[in-house]
Amino acid sequence: MAEPYKDRIVAYCMDVGVLIPSGFHRHSANRYAVVDLEEIPPKLVAKTWFNREDVAYYLSNFATGRPMRVLDFKDRCELVFNGVRFTAGSDF
Repeated sequence: MAEPYKDRIVAYCMDVGVLIPSGFHRHSANRYAVVDLEEIPPKLVAKTWFNREDVAYYLSNFATGRPMRVLDFKDRCELVFNGVRFTAGSDF
């Protein structure tokens, strides 16, 4: 049986020291997650997304100018957003 995204995200955050907000546990998790790197320690954004377009909208409208890391928990890779589209980054 496949590991749920919520379990994958929590395990990743615990391994690398990313803070998980309490709001993260209120909803089911989806494939794409965002980590706010401006926070000390880095903090997971409580919302996760099913498609890249919604992540791009969030980054363009709510996270402009903030250093963010976008993670794809299906393909286990970081995504790099250039303001228009995503490209696959390093695996995790």
